[in-house]
Amino acid sequence: MNKEDIITLEDNVEYMVLDTALFNHDKYLYCVEIDEEEMPKSEYKYFKEINENGNLFAEEVEDENIIEAISAMFALNVLNNITDEEQDV
Repeated sequence: MNKEDIITLEDNVEYMVLDTALFNHDKYLYCVEIDEEEMPKSEYKYFKEINENGNLFAEEVEDENIIEAISAMFALNVLNNITDEEQDV
């Protein structure tokens, strides 16, 4: 799964992938819930990408230690993107 991909959970709630990060050899996704018009809502979640025999699944991250580590990684990605954009000007 990549940035801007849409994930549909079993309860038919859809999330858009905002960013991805690798942590301990696993891929994590930072996502926002979207409405029918693919507009963001106020619900943000972290998911772990699961690859079972080539089929991709998303599992919500609930471990606070992992959330703390990956949220710092996603924040660093945002800061790096801002810095890169400023240097391009």
